Amino acid sequence: MSASVELHNSATGKIFPAVGPFLISGIFGVFALMGLASGAPVGGVLLVAVVALGCLGFGFFIAHGAFDTSAQVVLDEHGFRDRRGGDVLVPWRTVRSVRLVSGQGSSMLSFELTGPPPDAIRHAPANALARFLPFGGNTVHMEVSSLDMSGADMMAAIHQLAPYVRVGR
Repeated sequence: MSASVELHNSATGKIFPAVGPFLISGIFGVFALMGLASGAPVGGVLLVAVVALGCLGFGFFIAHGAFDTSAQVVLDEHGFRDRRGGDVLVPWRTVRSVRLVSGQGSSMLSFELTGPPPDAIRHAPANALARFLPFGGNTVHMEVSSLDMSGADMMAAIHQLAPYVRVGR
């Protein structure tokens, strides 16, 4: 496999997580309307309405990724590039190992590098915890549960593109 592998957002992987904030927004919206109808203090009703609008906005923020058709992750013979995490090419020669971490419906690939990751990746939200902890400074995390390829398929593609990288679970 010498061609590059482009991974896009999965529509179901982005829309289903947005259902919760939309549901909470509806519940708080109903409470705000009930408060207005019963003559509750305006300050309390306004607070509930702000929470409802905040949840609605958060739901739209999560769901908008389902309509983004651009490639989020690119794997090729040179390395990998994650647009969501710094959009920097990480060459395979700097990757020591990769493993799939799964739990509670989500999965993530953890790349152990031979040195520190580039600054753009180190400051990405997925790797924010590594900045504060004394261990794991050479590890890059990539969330894969919202992509259109499973973690196991990505591991197989990585093994074919870079057979010298240790692939494990």
